Amino acid sequence: MKKKIISVLSTFLCIIGMSAQVPGSFQYQAVLRNDDGSIASNKPLEVRVRIHQGAADGTVVYEEEHTTSSNASGIITLKVGEGVNTSRETLFVDVDWSEGVYFFETLVNRGTGYESLGSQQLLSVPYAKCAVTADNVHVKSPDGKLWKIKVSNDGTVSAEAVTE
Repeated sequence: MKKKIISVLSTFLCIIGMSAQVPGSFQYQAVLRNDDGSIASNKPLEVRVRIHQGAADGTVVYEEEHTTSSNASGIITLKVGEGVNTSRETLFVDVDWSEGVYFFETLVNRGTGYESLGSQQLLSVPYAKCAVTADNVHVKSPDGKLWKIKVSNDGTVSAEAVTE
């Protein structure tokens, strides 16, 4: 019995440890071009990103800025969620992604003020869709018994044996 309890507790700790590894950001890349359409190689710039809720011009729920440079191919790479937060009231991790659709706007300042490059709807990554089933996790203990793991809204973790 003691081995069974240790095994179940070890499983819980592994699950909790895995959930702590979800990154608090996502990668964004773009190719920067000059006004004439040519690649803007090795150009310093400031980039502002906004997360709009509901529509491309909807309420801005999060905003941050990055100071970066394009590479020789004109590519800029940002980690959205790790820039300088200019939202003041909302952190990136506080955006409630379950509250409808969101749009991502990019603004670039090449030294003459910020210019919007447009907004696009943020779509789910196919692997993220499996997170929908995370509320129904089953784990098999070393003795072959199946356990259903539950995490309540307050973070309490519990397990119940699955009966056949």
